[in-house]
Amino acid sequence: MQNRREFIGTGLGVLSAIALRRNTFARSIAGNLRGDCVDTGATTYGASSPVQLVMNNPTQLVEGLPFASWYTGDDFPGLHHPMPTPNCFAGNPPPISEEIDVAVVGGGISGLTSAYLLREHNPVIFEMHNQFGGAARGEQWNGVPYSLGNAYVITPDPGTFLEDIYQELGMNEVVRVDQSQSPVELEGEVLPGFFDGQGVDFNTALAIAKYRKIVTQMANIDYPEIPLVGGSEDAWVYELDQKTLKQDIQDRMGMPIPDVLAAAIQSYCYSSFAAGWEEISAAGGWNFLAAEEFGRWVCPGGNSFMAQKMWEALKVLDDNVPEPCRPYHIRGGCRVVDVRAVSGPGNKSQVTWVGTDGRCRALLAKKVVMACPKFICKGIINELIVEDVAKYDAMDSLEYRGYLVANILLDAPIKRDFYDIFLLGDGIYPMDQIAAEDDRFVCDVVDGNYAAGSIQHGMSNVLTLYWPLPFDFGRWTLLHEANWNNYSRMLAPQVRKILKLLDIPDTKVKQVRMTRWGHAMPIHAQGLISNGTCEEVRRPTMNDRMFFVQQDNWALPAVENCLLDAKTYTDVIKDQL
Repeated sequence: MQNRREFIGTGLGVLSAIALRRNTFARSIAGNLRGDCVDTGATTYGASSPVQLVMNNPTQLVEGLPFASWYTGDDFPGLHHPMPTPNCFAGNPPPISEEIDVAVVGGGISGLTSAYLLREHNPVIFEMHNQFGGAARGEQWNGVPYSLGNAYVITPDPGTFLEDIYQELGMNEVVRVDQSQSPVELEGEVLPGFFDGQGVDFNTALAIAKYRKIVTQMANIDYPEIPLVGGSEDAWVYELDQKTLKQDIQDRMGMPIPDVLAAAIQSYCYSSFAAGWEEISAAGGWNFLAAEEFGRWVCPGGNSFMAQKMWEALKVLDDNVPEPCRPYHIRGGCRVVDVRAVSGPGNKSQVTWVGTDGRCRALLAKKVVMACPKFICKGIINELIVEDVAKYDAMDSLEYRGYLVANILLDAPIKRDFYDIFLLGDGIYPMDQIAAEDDRFVCDVVDGNYAAGSIQHGMSNVLTLYWPLPFDFGRWTLLHEANWNNYSRMLAPQVRKILKLLDIPDTKVKQVRMTRWGHAMPIHAQGLISNGTCEEVRRPTMNDRMFFVQQDNWALPAVENCLLDAKTYTDVIKDQL
C-alpha cells in the first residue's frame, strides 16, 4: 500500500491515481477561444489547489497558547461580509468572450464532482475563493494532511456508483476504515465502551442497550435512503420526515431517556447537523445515525483527498489549452455575479463573473450547473423570482448554521488510537437553541492523522476539533474581527482540557488554527422532504438550462448527497448534449 502521506506530494502534483491521456479529450478547445487566449481573470493553479501547504503564518499567544493570528483557509468574499457587486451590465455590458458546453458555478465537492463527471465536455468551473474544495478544503503540515471541514464518507455499498468513484479516485488505496463505536468523554474520562454501558448506572445501561438495538434495526431493516428511491418505497420516508428525530427516538424507546444518553445523541446531532435532535427531521437524522453502523472511510486529509484528486483530473484538461492561456478550466478567484437565460438559438445561458482583477467577463454555455448554496443561487440567477416563483420560494425557505473547525498542530505523538471522541463534559448538555447559544463548546475531537494508522504516527500530528454553533444567530457571530478574539479565548481552555485528556503537554502545541464556516450547514428541518421543498430546490429550471447540485439539495450536510445528485444531473446533461 502506498505511503498515505504521499497522496499530494507537494499538494500541487498532477493526477497520478487516474491515468487520463490527452487524446481522451481530443476535442479541441481552440475553436472556442477568440484570439490567442481568453482572459479568464483566474488565480494560479498553486493558489487554487484544494490542499495547501501550511506556511509560516503569524502567531499570537492566546491564554498562553500559540494561535494563528486569523482564521485560516478563509478568504470569504461575500459569504459573510456584504461585498459590493460590480454592475457588470451598466454602460457597455461585458462582451461574450467564449462559448462552451458546460459551466459549473461553485468549486466545492458538488461542483468538482459535476465537472469531473462531465470532463469529456470540457467544462469550465468557477470558484469565488482562490482555493477550491469548499467545505472539503485541507492543509498539509510537516507531511501530515488534515481537513479544514468534512473529514469522512460512509463505507460504500459494493457495486454502487459511490464505490466506483471512490475507487476511480484512488481512495480505496489509502483509506483507513473506522468501524468502532466512538468513545465518549464523560467527566474527564474517556469511555471507549460507553455505548456498551461502560461508566453509567444500571438503568442508563439498559436504556443505551435499547437505543443501540433501535439504531441497528434502522441500519439493517428500516434505513431511510436519501436521495429518495422513488415510487411507493418512499412513502414511509415521507411519514418519518414529518416527525423530529427527538420525537421518533422517544416513540421507539418507549421509556424515559436518561440525560447522559440524550446528551450523547444531541452531541452527535450538533456535530453532524449544527442543529439539535429537537429540530431536525427524523428521516435526515436516521439517514446519518444509522449510516454510521456501516463504518467510516477516512482518507489522508479527510475529504480534501477527494477534492484534490478531482481538481487534478480537471487540471489535466488544460493540457489541451495553450500554456499562456492557463488556467482555463479551473477558474479560482472568479466570482459569478449573474446567470441568465438568453434568447436566440441553442437555448443557452450567459454566465458573468468578476475576476481577481475586479473586471467583469462573460461567456455563453449550453448548460449551467449551479453547485453553490441556494442562498447564493437565488441572488445571482437573473429573474428567477419572476420566472420560477416556486423554486425561488423553496430556496428562500432553507436555513443555514455556522460552524468552527480548529486544528491543533502538534510536535508530539498521539498515543491513544481513536478516530473521534465525543465530549460530553459533565453529561448536562444544552437541549435547545437558547441553551446552546449560552454554552458554546467543542463537541468532538478527531485524530486528524487517523488514516496514517497508530503505528505510523510520528512526532508531527494534528487534532481536529469540531465546534458547531447550533443557534440561528451563530453565523453572524463569525462576522466581526473582535469575535476572532472572543472565539480564540473561548477555545484556549478547551484545547488545554483536550490535551490533558490525551496526555499531551501544552508545550507540544506548535499552532492552533481556526477555520470558520458561516454558511456551511443547511438545516434538515422537519417536513422539508414531505412538503416538497427538496424536490423544488433541486429540480432544473429555465427550460433545463440550469441544474442544481449541492448539499442543500436535500438540506443534508452529506458528501454522499453531493456525489449522488451530481451523478443524477450530469447523466441528464450528457443525454441532452
